[in-house]
Amino acid sequence: MRTPDDTSTLAPIERASSPDFPPLDFEVEGQDLSLAPTEAVDTASPSGFSSFVQTVSSLFQVDTTKRRRFSLLALPEFSYGDEDGLGLGFTARLYINDFRPHPQGKARRQSYVDLSSHFTFKGNLSLSLRPTVYLLDERLLLRGYFGLGHYPSTFQAIGPDSQEDQKEDYDERSIRFRWAAYWRWFENVYIGLGYYYYDYQVKDKLEGGMLDQGTIAGSNGARVSGLSLHYLYDSRDDPFVPLKGFYAQLDGYFNARLLGSTQDYTKYLIDLRGYLPVGENQLIALNFYAQIATGEVPFQDMATLSNGIHSRGYASGRYIDKNLMSLQAEYRYYFGRFGISAFAGTANVGDTPLKALKMDKLTFGGGLRVKPFRGQRMYFRGDVGFNTHGDVQFYLGIDELF
Repeated sequence: MRTPDDTSTLAPIERASSPDFPPLDFEVEGQDLSLAPTEAVDTASPSGFSSFVQTVSSLFQVDTTKRRRFSLLALPEFSYGDEDGLGLGFTARLYINDFRPHPQGKARRQSYVDLSSHFTFKGNLSLSLRPTVYLLDERLLLRGYFGLGHYPSTFQAIGPDSQEDQKEDYDERSIRFRWAAYWRWFENVYIGLGYYYYDYQVKDKLEGGMLDQGTIAGSNGARVSGLSLHYLYDSRDDPFVPLKGFYAQLDGYFNARLLGSTQDYTKYLIDLRGYLPVGENQLIALNFYAQIATGEVPFQDMATLSNGIHSRGYASGRYIDKNLMSLQAEYRYYFGRFGISAFAGTANVGDTPLKALKMDKLTFGGGLRVKPFRGQRMYFRGDVGFNTHGDVQFYLGIDELF
């Protein structure tokens, strides 16, 4: 166990703590991450920057004039901590391209696989795999997630009024699996059924700390197991960088001791997204997200603010509780092989949905997009977010968050 005199701290490691399917992203906190070719390139001049983009593109595609079955975007990840030493990793998205004509003459829905991994030279490891695959002329949709972790993490005191210093470190070992199969019943409408199993072990708790008291659900580890129901409506013109359309995802997760869960509880997720064109290659993207839970929820499966998707500007997991409400808007403008954005949002957590609906935690910021491949709507994304307390967070990712 850690002792109260052990004052070393670790940056929070973002963890997939809810069974939704978030866009691919990772947070950079107090680290200098950069994308650069193996040889220095003068990016100050137009010709130098063009050479830089072409060099980065060549790392992932050899010949952009050919239509390929697979396309890949990847970002490297570096970290360093006193306890963990040097860490290396990557975040990537593998696009599975299908160029066959659609029976109705429309563009085919994109199958893809999200991958991420991070390890340190002191034995810490995290690995995740998220496939999204359309089959049978898009009548069948398969979505999954597999995650494996052995990493230090940070527990933040529960509730919307927790203080910044009300947190403590612990070691987490986890195995996470979920799988859902959807069938298309109407145009753009999929209904699905799934199963999920998460196993969390809590090690090396702070002696005398919040988790060591044993009064918090999940403080001695947790198993989350149950069945899930899903409703999905998706009329977006593109799932990664949409310019128009609407998206609605409604999920219910039913955890039962009968299926191996350590707690009986139910969780509902609501994810609504709309895209309003306001000019050529310009739009306003809107997103409402809610998590509502009843029963005894282990802290590992509680809603988190921020998780890098909503409330950009707060550190990962700064606030946690059973319920969360979030509303955000983002202006996006794409030109040539670049794009810019400006966003603002408000959110809150609470032990009841009504308290979470207060949504008084404001964030705002902006970002830059870079398209590495001509003719393909794929972007590297960099954002900076602020909150009203003066905190700043940086984010790197692939394609748009929502």
